[in-house]
Amino acid sequence: MKKKKLALLTGVLALATSASVYAGTSYTSYSTTVGDTNGSGYTGYDQTKSTSGANGYIKSTSVGGDYVVDVRMLDAQGNGGDWDRNIDDGTNSALDGHVNHIKDDKMRLQFSNDWNTPVDVQVTGSWKSDN
Repeated sequence: MKKKKLALLTGVLALATSASVYAGTSYTSYSTTVGDTNGSGYTGYDQTKSTSGANGYIKSTSVGGDYVVDVRMLDAQGNGGDWDRNIDDGTNSALDGHVNHIKDDKMRLQFSNDWNTPVDVQVTGSWKSDN
């Protein structure tokens, strides 16, 4: 009987572990610095696409100072979705997927600011690669 319980527990743990591989449907927090004067900032590749071409979603907590940033999803092969413009404190927004964002792709966010932003800008919030 103990062997059956152990086998059942092992199977449940294996399923739970395999389900967590597709982090694209769960929110991941981010905090990164976007360089001044049209600079960029990136998250790590902390999301995995679970549905090819799916839109993502961002919940911005804060954008430093009185500034706004632009954001897009980017896969490890360099394919970027369309830019979502003027992300500010408290912005919640869909992120366009790209036809080349395919299932199992590692995904990250790329942030950019305006050409006339004179300082580095800290951005924080959460996001997911599959909405």
